[in-house]
Amino acid sequence: MVRSFVGGLELVVNLLKSENKEVLASVCAAITNIAKDQENLAVITDHGVVPLLSKLANTNNDKLRRHLAEAISRCCMWGRNRVAFGEHKAVAPLVRYLKSEDTSVHRATAQALYQLSEDADNCITMHENGAVKLLLDMVGSPDQDLQEAAAGCISNIRRLALATEKARYV
Repeated sequence: MVRSFVGGLELVVNLLKSENKEVLASVCAAITNIAKDQENLAVITDHGVVPLLSKLANTNNDKLRRHLAEAISRCCMWGRNRVAFGEHKAVAPLVRYLKSEDTSVHRATAQALYQLSEDADNCITMHENGAVKLLLDMVGSPDQDLQEAAAGCISNIRRLALATEKARYV
């Protein structure tokens, strides 16, 4: 249904250029829902959603952080978007979100990092920016979604470290 509004997806993506934090948070929330459909996700990817979301990563606003992390997590489900987020330097700022006081930011961020950790270069960036220690603390969270995302991300980082170690001695 969303695609039936000709140019609507492009307009939504272009709203990511706004200066208003409330608008940005709302657009990120909308993108999270729009991107549940693979064809919509393909269209918004073609309209440059990855670089625009990546530019927003350096924010201290927890509401924007939560919705941005959710949008990034959802957008990782298409093509090489995981790699593109790394190339656009969105990974390191996301790791800093784990220092927030807001549990909903932690959950969304851990889920985004889990999706991003499917790419080896992103795992390296996470490790270099101290994600493992922060995620280890979250594995013990009472929030089950946060636990699973944190554990999955740590697992991917660890798997890369073991593969690297093995390759060094073979």
